[in-house]
Amino acid sequence: MNAGARAATAGLLALPAHDFDDEVTVRLEARLEAGIADAVAGLTSGGAIEVGLAMLRWARYQPERLGLPDEPFTWKPAFVRRSLGLELVRVCAERTFPGPAAAVESVADRAVDEWRRTGCRTFHWEPWLAGLGTGARAVVLADAVTWATPVWATFDWPSLAGSAVLGGPYDRWSGPESVVLRGRSEARIGLPTGRPTLLSVASGGPGDGWRSEMAFMALVAVLAAPGRPAPARVVGLWPDAGYRLAVEIDEAALFDAVDCVIDAVAVTAEVRASHPGTDVADVCKGAAVADVA
Repeated sequence: MNAGARAATAGLLALPAHDFDDEVTVRLEARLEAGIADAVAGLTSGGAIEVGLAMLRWARYQPERLGLPDEPFTWKPAFVRRSLGLELVRVCAERTFPGPAAAVESVADRAVDEWRRTGCRTFHWEPWLAGLGTGARAVVLADAVTWATPVWATFDWPSLAGSAVLGGPYDRWSGPESVVLRGRSEARIGLPTGRPTLLSVASGGPGDGWRSEMAFMALVAVLAAPGRPAPARVVGLWPDAGYRLAVEIDEAALFDAVDCVIDAVAVTAEVRASHPGTDVADVCKGAAVADVA
């Protein structure tokens, strides 16, 4: 493993730079609830607003997308690469394979075979992948390898065995006015203090809101499980642009994320008011799919 990967891994494992007061959670919820109520005041149309990373980015950079209804869901490679890519990283970390390209055929075949044998869809895409022709299947697997390779190469994953949990379900917090926050990191790396580091992998490059977007991941983790140790930091990886950046989590970082959420809800409410025929639930579902991708 090269020196860059060792240094990046050391950054994941560094001790927290800030203490965390559990009373912060109470103040965060109070600010969120009041801000959300103000942001949607006067609206009469219903529909849940699900706030995730994609929604935050749309509200900041492309608010016009919030006015577009979601297209009907159909499987495509972008919806497979994250879950398959994380499984590639996991088996490579176990030293079963030297890298994602060597692992992908075996991992994909094993997932499909398990679905055929038990009917259980661990990744949900197994029936779709099983029905693809050779060429289309190759595109799906190549996309997953492209996603997984920089994630695998950036960190010394075998040294993280026992402390890193890859993937996992969304953290969720249900607020007032049918607003739901959803956050899911690519990995949680346990630290000796009990507070984990979260890893988030994103497409494109970090915009000027990257700090609050990364802190958003910690915010949802804190709100979703108040008794669980708060993240010490969130490390963001943007392989397309070659960036790796980190936010140390303290009260100020979390309140920046709160303000980012309130702004996104306000922008979404404004779009809803100006497009009364728009099904906001469909728009938010589209943003959720973008989070998965």
